[in-house]
Amino acid sequence: MAQQLSTTEYAVLGLLTLGERSGYELDALARRTIGYFWHPAKSKIYAVLPRLVERGLASAEPVTQDGRPDKVTYCITASGERALHAWLRSGDMEVAPGRHGLLLKLFFGRLVEAHVVREHVEAHRRRAEAYLAELEAIEATIDLEESDADFFPYLTLLHGLDDARSTIAWAEQVLQLLDDRLARQRGAR
Repeated sequence: MAQQLSTTEYAVLGLLTLGERSGYELDALARRTIGYFWHPAKSKIYAVLPRLVERGLASAEPVTQDGRPDKVTYCITASGERALHAWLRSGDMEVAPGRHGLLLKLFFGRLVEAHVVREHVEAHRRRAEAYLAELEAIEATIDLEESDADFFPYLTLLHGLDDARSTIAWAEQVLQLLDDRLARQRGAR
């Protein structure tokens, strides 16, 4: 019977296919790769690694370092690769339920001044613009003609780009509606 793992455990196994890493190095790798759409807390990565070793899905190797604390590096095992491949082929996928603080505040926006809601939406738009710029900078480094290894990560990048662009478009539409509402309210006085 196949071992049931959490999505984070599968994500860590996937990161280990990119080479042997310590927990610290896995966290850094996650932040600059899958972290745009799936980033477990560093403490979660550290908690997952011993479980993967215990289940035989990863191996651990103590590394002595001069002038620095010793560390442990992890590698995916053949069993880990089989488990990861089985999960990749399965229809199981976790999509987190919507939890969006801005939308919650916007829903109850009638309870505060309109300028407060507008400031929240503007800040959200600025974050989306910064995120889009970051993703566009990554996109500029990708050459699908030269690197086959970039193809599948590029597909996830496309989602991030479209998501950021749609967030910006949504925020602009909301800001216009808020401005129109404020203008009508001022005209009614």
